[in-house]
Parts: sequence; C-alpha cells; structure tokens
Amino acid sequence: MGFALPNGAQVYLASEYETALPFTAISNAAPAVLTVVGNDKIKKDDIVHLASDWTGLNERVARVSAATVTSITLEAIDTRQTAQFPAGGGAGSLRKIKTWTEIPQIKEVSSSGGEQQTVSLQFLSDTVQRHINTVKAPRTLTYTLGHDASLAVYPLLRAADQRQETVAIAMSVPLAKEKRYWSATLVFNEVPTTEANAVETVSLVLNMQSPAMTFYKVTA
Repeated sequence: MGFALPNGAQVYLASEYETALPFTAISNAAPAVLTVVGNDKIKKDDIVHLASDWTGLNERVARVSAATVTSITLEAIDTRQTAQFPAGGGAGSLRKIKTWTEIPQIKEVSSSGGEQQTVSLQFLSDTVQRHINTVKAPRTLTYTLGHDASLAVYPLLRAADQRQETVAIAMSVPLAKEKRYWSATLVFNEVPTTEANAVETVSLVLNMQSPAMTFYKVTA
C-alpha cells in the first residue's frame, strides 16, 4: 500500500516525433513484443506513441524495455487477453518521442469521465431490473494555467488545438516516484479569465484518446 501528494508534479507535451516505424506483428504477451524491420533509432528507455489495429493498444504511449533491429519490447503493455487482442492482429506503427516541452504554471487540475455506462434489462418474469455494463464514458482532464503569452508552450498548444491531432502527454510525480504517459487531443482557450485581485488564467482541456494511462515507477 502506498500513496503520495502530487506536489512538485510536472506535465509535458510531446513536441517533436521521429518518423513512424511500422511493425508487422505483435505478440500476445506481457510485455508485448513488436516485430519490426531495420530499427536503428528506437532504443531501450525511449518513449513511443503507438498506432495499432487493436483498439486496446491504439494511441497508447509506452516505454521501451528492449530493442533490436527486428524487435521492440513495450514495458508494462499486456496483450495476453486474446478476446481484446486477437492473435495475428494488431499491426501498426510507432513513433519515438524526441522532444518534450513542459506545460508550466498549472494552477488547478480537474478530471471527469470514466464512469461505467449501463443498459437496463428486465424480463417479463423479473421483479427487479438488472444493469448490464456497456462502455465507459470518455475521460477529460482540464488544466487551469497561469496566463503568460510568452511561454514556449503556447504556440505548441495553439497548433495542437488547430490540427486536432492526438499527441502524447507525460506527467512526472516525484513524491510518488512515478512517470505517467497517455495521449489526448487538446482544446486550448488562450483568452484569459480576468478578475480583480486574482491571477489571470487560461484553460487547457485534454480529451484522452489512449485507452489507459501507462505508469512507470522511478527506481533511481
């Protein structure tokens, strides 16, 4: 059992990627292993952003635990459930993240979504309805930032909002000794909220696109 405060945490936006490297196969294993051809850029401990025919893997962001010219192992990625990850499928591509840019001056964080959706069912003979789980609601993280138009991340956030491309996000939480990765589309409202005797703020909404966050403990 363990817990930690988020104080001191930093959030980053993937601001530069390597060219995508296709993978032709992926194992049903924990950790999952990708089959590639001619890998000469992705190394151990690199962070990669995945595109896959498996929806449970598509848009995941993961750390590489081993890499050769013909294979790449994804730490903490479990694809053993063949109902979700059908054997022989899952081909796609991955991009190494070359540069991260911090999203600074985060004042407040809120989250929503992720709730289990259900459908009600009642047969003629039933006296009590039952709920059947369907899907989970989409997840959203909203950051309130102290406004400063000179910040290096502003044009990156503006461009990500305009393109509506899915980008990787990283969060380092030192007191938890943990790094977290996910992907999202961004909505950046750079018009400041202004109030007397209060810091001006802008808002950044991250609509999560990866099926889950990936968590890695920092051991060093």
